Amino acid sequence: MKPKIENLYVHIPFCTHLCPYCDFPKERLAGNRMRDFLRGLQAEWAWAQEEFALSPRRIFFGGGTPTALSPSLLQELMEIAPWGQAEEWTVEANPDGLIASKTSLLREAGVTRISLGVQAFRPADLAWLGRRHDRATIATAVAHVRQAGIPLLNLDLIYGLPDQGPAEWQSTLEEACALQPDHISAYVITPEAGTELIRRIEQGEWHPDPDHESLLFLLTQRILESRGFSAYEISNFALPGKECRHHQAIWSGEDYLGLGPGAVSTVAGRRWRNIRDTTLYARSAESGPHPAHEENEICGPRERRAERILLGLRTSEGLAEETLHGQEACLSELVAKGWGRRFGGKFLLTPRGRLRADAVAAMLI
Repeated sequence: MKPKIENLYVHIPFCTHLCPYCDFPKERLAGNRMRDFLRGLQAEWAWAQEEFALSPRRIFFGGGTPTALSPSLLQELMEIAPWGQAEEWTVEANPDGLIASKTSLLREAGVTRISLGVQAFRPADLAWLGRRHDRATIATAVAHVRQAGIPLLNLDLIYGLPDQGPAEWQSTLEEACALQPDHISAYVITPEAGTELIRRIEQGEWHPDPDHESLLFLLTQRILESRGFSAYEISNFALPGKECRHHQAIWSGEDYLGLGPGAVSTVAGRRWRNIRDTTLYARSAESGPHPAHEENEICGPRERRAERILLGLRTSEGLAEETLHGQEACLSELVAKGWGRRFGGKFLLTPRGRLRADAVAAMLI
């Protein structure tokens, strides 16, 4: 029996420029490589149709920047598969380059949610992050999404930046709320190996401040909840009923198939990552039977349980206490410290506990 796939992630690796903090598989726009990518994706989709029982209900196009493609190439991407049959289809976008013709094309294809990489509003923050848009560009992009009739809008933000105190971060959150999004993701700046951000740290140009980041995290919770958003995951806030169902499915441990260079899949106890190089991805996908894999592993019961604990603790749903059998003493200790609470047969982290989610997971695994 073929494994059933209801969650699909498609990685589009192209960007108009490369940001200093991003470690996702990505490259600058290049016409020949974009066409390589589209051919490879078409071949991988054909393989997936043979290998799995595909009935995608939740689709997420990430990157890179999917909307960096020209309107004609974006149209080709939309036509590779019947993506529009999904219940939820999210596409990531950057404010710069999100023109009206692209949002109209996306809506006509069936896209239900745009996740807009705003990251910041202050010019100094945008410059430090290597972003090329400004407040006016953000407002225009939001207007295009609304005018196209795309139902849901996410805004992504980053905190923990240099010279970003509580007042500056509160102002950023208030500017985001003023745009009336349905969903806000607020991520702490995280140095990743191989990025320009690591070089800045090594040369003493900047250093993360965990205590300051914790203060901004708690401020985020307070401000967004006062504006009607619920923290359904540590970094993700949504108005009632506007949660990203693709994210929720992955966090709850459901299988998902990843297509595109560098995309990760977890299906039927097996996890793999496609080769990152776009040209090699396309060649291997076309020669078959599937794109070359850089990583391939079996996820046994122990690994799946650890992942379920790690992800579950990050969500507002928490963990069913039955999955934490034998951890009574640890749970009592966490409640006594004010890091967790027990409610309705579940264990959930408090805001203070969410600051230590990884450490709590290590205690429970």
